[in-house]
Amino acid sequence: MNILHQQYGLKQSALIAGDDDPGLKKAVQESKALIHGHFTAKTLLETPDYFKATMLREASDRLISRFVHIAHSEEERLRLEYTSYQSFEDFLASTYADNWQCRMLAGIGHDGRVNEEVYMRAADNLFAMDWVATADCMPMASLDLSLKLGFKSFYAPRLNTRSSQKMWQEINAKFRPAIAELNRFDAQLVIEARALFHRHKNIPWSSRMKMTLKDLLSA
Repeated sequence: MNILHQQYGLKQSALIAGDDDPGLKKAVQESKALIHGHFTAKTLLETPDYFKATMLREASDRLISRFVHIAHSEEERLRLEYTSYQSFEDFLASTYADNWQCRMLAGIGHDGRVNEEVYMRAADNLFAMDWVATADCMPMASLDLSLKLGFKSFYAPRLNTRSSQKMWQEINAKFRPAIAELNRFDAQLVIEARALFHRHKNIPWSSRMKMTLKDLLSA
């Protein structure tokens, strides 16, 4: 989001916390330039006259990182969620751990189970986006988005440092096969998203060179 905030400014941005957030309607009425947050594709696609973009993350990494994040968060909402789980296995039984990216793109949120029908709906909505990328394509994706939106420059993102490397590694070593099996629909969706990005990216050679030089100078 730093890329977009850098261009539009915080005053022209609106952070939306979910489909029921009343701030969404207000943001559209006020013609906010940037509306972002964690809400389903149903809300996104029903909001007219906006360039619609989404980025997906490798399914297992996303799930583990989210648990580690809420375990260390000081935000009350996330602290309450974390304390509601007795263990990581308990978290795995929640809808947050069950193909959450498919859920968001299909517009079902916490309702029901993810199956082939839900996956197909998610894939259809993914293809309806104006721009799609995956986190493993950063920073190339940030450059592509900047160019498509007409920005003269782009912010070179750095990956966040994990709050607990040890906790991440322990969960990954013990649970990754189970996580991958549970999130097989999300994994397929990420493959589709990555293919879409590579198919539609348009980055001139000169822009790639500038990005490389900027990255080297900021290292």
